[in-house]
Amino acid sequence: MKTPFRLLLLGVFLLAPIATTSAAEPVKFGDALYAKFQHARCLQCHQFNSRRNNGRAYASHRSRYLCDNCHTPRITGLPRGEWMAPHERMDWTGLSARDTCLIAKRNLGVGDVNRKLVEHMLHDGRVHWALDNGMTPNGKFPSVPGGSDEWARDVRAWAESGMFCE
Repeated sequence: MKTPFRLLLLGVFLLAPIATTSAAEPVKFGDALYAKFQHARCLQCHQFNSRRNNGRAYASHRSRYLCDNCHTPRITGLPRGEWMAPHERMDWTGLSARDTCLIAKRNLGVGDVNRKLVEHMLHDGRVHWALDNGMTPNGKFPSVPGGSDEWARDVRAWAESGMFCE
């Protein structure tokens, strides 16, 4: 009688799923942040000085240095002098996730680029304005899904995974 019981236990053991301990997949830029970088609210500023995408600097605005005249602290919530559109080289409109990530890293100058990028993405008032407020002199652009809470979670997960540009 003991033999059939042992076979039954062996069969149950063999059919049971085997738990494996594998490291979690790294969080990639393309999975965590790319769609937000391509969101209209982000691109409205990142296209501003873009000749390639006929940014507003070439249509209705003449200088990225005069932003405070319309983008006042009352509208942006930022102190005077902090509002300025990104440089033309920061237009990643329509680029792949990898190329968008590489441009963001490439244009931060020298030093610890990953640290600078995370600092900018988590603590720059202009980024938080875009995520949570988005008010412009002409009204509000559609919100970035998830706002700054989801953004911060995704940025941290990507940073902790090694900041892969894939």
